[in-house]
This record gives sequence, structure tokens and C-alpha cells, in this order.
Amino acid sequence: MNIPDVFSDIDPISQSDGPEPACAITYTPEFVEAHDYLRAVLKADERSERAFALTTICLKFNPANYTCWHFRRRCLVALCTPKDSDARATIDVERIDTDLEFADKLGGTNPKNYQLWYHRRALLEIRFKGDERIQVAQKELGYVDKILGDDNKNYHAWSHRQWIIRTINQPQLWSSEIEYSHSKILLDPRNNSAWNQRWFATHEGEIAVNSGMKLGKLSFEKAEEEANYAVCGAQVDPFNESPWRYLIGVLMEQCRWVQREEGADDKDKVNGLLRDCVAKIKDMNDSPAEDYPAGPCVSLMSALVDVLETIGDKISLEEAKNMMEELVVEDPVRRKYWHKRQSTVLVLLGKVSE
Repeated sequence: MNIPDVFSDIDPISQSDGPEPACAITYTPEFVEAHDYLRAVLKADERSERAFALTTICLKFNPANYTCWHFRRRCLVALCTPKDSDARATIDVERIDTDLEFADKLGGTNPKNYQLWYHRRALLEIRFKGDERIQVAQKELGYVDKILGDDNKNYHAWSHRQWIIRTINQPQLWSSEIEYSHSKILLDPRNNSAWNQRWFATHEGEIAVNSGMKLGKLSFEKAEEEANYAVCGAQVDPFNESPWRYLIGVLMEQCRWVQREEGADDKDKVNGLLRDCVAKIKDMNDSPAEDYPAGPCVSLMSALVDVLETIGDKISLEEAKNMMEELVVEDPVRRKYWHKRQSTVLVLLGKVSE
């Protein structure tokens, strides 16, 4: 595309850096030409095919230009005719699919470009209103999986994936996402993003499927299942912090809700789950696998201290205090933290003994 010929009726507008720029950027002549004409088009608010084509050129130069992406979407809306006079401005399906492919090509070298991900979301919001929303969502989930295959901790990709599932809010997608996060955890047990996705899928998924459940709370049966899952994950590698934090999160959640509801039966069940986890963690500590590094496992000990303190009886608190003394030595980076935790446990022991 010969930009000056195509826009022969428009005077380009140069970038204004002031009379004495502190640090002028040296752009290529092609970059300067394209953006000079883009400024003129923006000023004229011309939403035409040639303006749309110009955004393509400019975005290839700089895929992070959010002004260009925004104007591109405005052009897309202007170039698509509503089916009737009362219809709202929208974008044709063919145009959307073509632009998603364009964003995919640009995203190959820019997988963490926020503007790219937002553009996809803005286009998909329109596609998700159609009858093929499930198929469109599954296709987009496949695209996200491709991105995560290259970088399994890409924050933008995981966030986009959550938005898709939450927007569609279909039981099959929620259950499939639990399996998907499991597959990612198997590939890399230390992938904290995959553990976070499992938390998202189990919690928000259960809210979606069981609309009457309390916000943010798993049923006891589901919590027990997730606790056992986390313990199994920790057995693979006790030095991996991810399953331990997942376990503590599940247990703390149950304890908080029991304290609010004050149900004797629920308290007994949760207390039983806590003690069962303590037994499993101790067994893991007493019988380490041969391929584990020699010496105490700080991650395991830290999780055990959290569960013991949560149980809160005198024996458990005494055991937690003694283990904290060991952690002061074995975890020197957090020495002051463990001293602080010890003082807290001593206060609790004083209350229990009264």
C-alpha cells in the first residue's frame, strides 16, 4: 500500500516533540510516514476501508498502540451495516474472525501484549452474543492453550481464559476447566498459575452450577476432595510451595465458614478433616522419598504449623510452637516472621490454659 497515493487528499500531521526534545526517538521513515497519516485520519475521524488498512500497517510497526487498536474497532463498526434500522452497531462475524486471525499473527511475537488481548476480548464480546457462543468459546480456549503451551505462566492468557469461562458460564466448560488445570499441573507441578486456575474453576464453577450455594464456599465434600488433591500434589514434591498453599487455602476457607455458621456437626467434620491432613503431612515428613533432598522440608513444616495452629487445642499449639523453633533455624530468611508467629501461639496457649 502506497500511503501517500492512497491518502493524497489528506495532509499528514507530524509528531510534535516540542522545540527541544529531551530524548528524541529515531523512527524509521516508513514508521514516521504511516503514523503521520494516522494522526491526520484520527483528526478527521475518517472510518473507512483505507483508514482500516492504515491501522493494519501501523499495528505491524507497533502492536502496543492502544489508540490504533481502539480506532480499528471503530472502523470495523462503521464498515459493518446493521441488518435493520433498529439494530445496534456491531461487527460482522466474518470481519471478527478475520481480525482475530490478524491479532493471532501479531501475538506470535507479543504474547504478553495487553492491547492484543483486550482487542480479542472486545471482538469476542460480540461473538458471544450469537447462537454459536459455545463453539466460539471452545475455539478461543484452544487458542489460549496454544499460547500457554509456549509459556504456561502467561498471566494475560490465564486471565483471558477465566474471562471466557466466566462469560459463557456453562457447566460443561466449568468442569472441563478443572480437568484442564489438572493437566497443566501434571505437566509442571510448580506451575502456580495452574493451581490458581483450579481454585478459580472449583470455586466459581460451583457457584455457577449451584446457584444457591454461599459465595466463595465449597461444600464440605468438595473441600475434602480438593484437600486430598493438594496433599497428593505435595507428595509428588514436598518442597513445592504451590500444593501446600492450595491446601491451606481450602482448609482456612472451611474453618472461616464454620466459625460464622456455628454448626456443631460442621465443626466436627472440619476438625476431622484438619486432623486427617495433619496425619498425612506427618507421615510424609517421617517417610520421605529417597530422591528428596536431605534435611528438613521448610514448605512441609510451614504447612503443618498452619494446620496445627488452626486446630487450636493445647496439644496442637504446643506442637506448632516447637516446630516454629525449628523453623527459626531451618528458614533463616523468615527468622523474624517465625519469632512473631511464636509469640502469637504463646498468647493462644495462655488462653487455652485458662
